[in-house]
Amino acid sequence: MKKIITLILAWFIVLNILNIVSLKLLFDRTSYELPEGISIPYRHITVPWLNFDGRNYLKIASDGYDQEYQTDLRVFFPLYPILVRLISLNFLLNPVLVGLGISVLSFTAAIFVFNIILRNKKINEKQRLKSILALLVFPTSFYFIAFYTESLFLLLVLLTFYYLDRKNFIGAALITAIATATRVTGLALVVPLVFEAYSDYKRTGKFSLAVFLAPLGLLLYATYIQFFGGGAMSIISSQKNWNKPLGVFGPVIAFKDGFLKFLYGSAITRGEFFGRSMEVLEFVSAVLLLILIIYFYKKIKTTYWLYMLVSIMPIFFSGVLSSVHRYMAVLFPIYIIIGSLPKKYYYPVILMSILLLIYLSSLFLRGYWVA
Repeated sequence: MKKIITLILAWFIVLNILNIVSLKLLFDRTSYELPEGISIPYRHITVPWLNFDGRNYLKIASDGYDQEYQTDLRVFFPLYPILVRLISLNFLLNPVLVGLGISVLSFTAAIFVFNIILRNKKINEKQRLKSILALLVFPTSFYFIAFYTESLFLLLVLLTFYYLDRKNFIGAALITAIATATRVTGLALVVPLVFEAYSDYKRTGKFSLAVFLAPLGLLLYATYIQFFGGGAMSIISSQKNWNKPLGVFGPVIAFKDGFLKFLYGSAITRGEFFGRSMEVLEFVSAVLLLILIIYFYKKIKTTYWLYMLVSIMPIFFSGVLSSVHRYMAVLFPIYIIIGSLPKKYYYPVILMSILLLIYLSSLFLRGYWVA
């Protein structure tokens, strides 16, 4: 327990030190303006954690899915901004601090649930700490502090598998329902849930009808958008407004486009080192993720593998590899795999992760596009 708390505190402190140090080393592109009526102390420390999508979540928490807003917000699912609104007592408390608090507390809880899952699998303490460290220093783990859904979603994912491992299908289905109101990839949890329920049916002759509750969060969100946001299908169709035209040939287009950017760069990033490095990282991350999916088929628990497989489908079928290294952060089986590596592989992986974490978090906090 003490070792885990120490690791979490060290991670949190180091990332916030990087926030301050990067301000001295990089040109700051962060906009420190906040919506009218919202003020915050020490904004050079706190506001950078709202960069990019964080501002969209704050906008939803403040004004809902305003169709007159310059950005189509329907691709951002509602649970996180709803929690910000509720816990801030309708903005009586500072919504920025509330949102960041939700992220940090959710991530802390996720770490402890992850440890329990590993312990229940009879994994020794040393290997558990190796997996937890791998999670903490993952190159995009800084998103777990940010005004994003990453930490909340990771907590819900881990709770789902905690209940699945205990054959508590009602608990798993209810948590999955909450996850589907948090991110579209919450649907990836439905597949291992159904698989586990069917496996249990083959053993016991009883099939848990609770699994039908799993997509409830998405259905409620779709119903709201149907009546108040331009139609339920706009949740999918609005992806094109984010340069993600979903399609059958998406993976082919994504990898072809990613490979060309890897080799030659794009018109947008040509001559710009930081942007160019993101294109390289996106392609390398996508290839590594694909290798993990293929290589670890039948080498990790089937439900874990199914979760990873279904989670990558929206990424690859979107037709672009943008942000793939961020989406990987919630694929917790990756950390179990890393934690099981022998020393000669484990430590180089951890060192590379730390270096990338320093690089990517510094850029993100200074307003450079990372993922």
